[in-house]
Amino acid sequence: MAIQYRIQLTPTPKGSKKQQRAHIRPVTTGITGTYQVCEQISYKCTLTNPDIVAVLTALSEVLRSELAQNHSVHLDGLGTFSLSLKGEVVKDESRKRLQVKDPHVRSVLFNPERHLVDSFSREPFAEGLYLPNKPIDDAFVQEKLTEHFSQYSTLRYSELRHLLVLNEYDTRNLLKRLVENGSLKREGKGGATVYVPTPGHFK
Repeated sequence: MAIQYRIQLTPTPKGSKKQQRAHIRPVTTGITGTYQVCEQISYKCTLTNPDIVAVLTALSEVLRSELAQNHSVHLDGLGTFSLSLKGEVVKDESRKRLQVKDPHVRSVLFNPERHLVDSFSREPFAEGLYLPNKPIDDAFVQEKLTEHFSQYSTLRYSELRHLLVLNEYDTRNLLKRLVENGSLKREGKGGATVYVPTPGHFK
């Protein structure tokens, strides 16, 4: 099966004389979850699905522990994991130096090994259709987001995609609708954007 892509124009400010640029983005038609990954791995080795789930769970815990100890984590055949940090840099006038207010982890970065990236050069490519999924059931959204916000205070774009198994088009439209109807509030910008429930929603 060919790797599908779509052509996207980069938005330009209204009235700008800059020429609009075009680039290609992959078309995501679904999300392969943990169960499917474990099932495929079990076909390639002697481990059972429960064994693989246990290994992945342990891997997640080890990654977190090593990253918290200021280590990057490299996995042969995959790549390297590292932390991305965020915080407000301010000048401390009393000590004549810069300091950081509210430092926190912005994201976990992944840098794939070169041969992993190069391996896709053998794959065929084709321009694909970018179609929305079937209509989203509001009761299902309510159930999943209520469950999510019972454990976490914020929601990221990628988390919503994974939670509801949506493509990019539907994820953006759903977030826009939830913000416009007052169910969610958007905070932050760019890659640090998160969504929080407004009072009375998703409880």
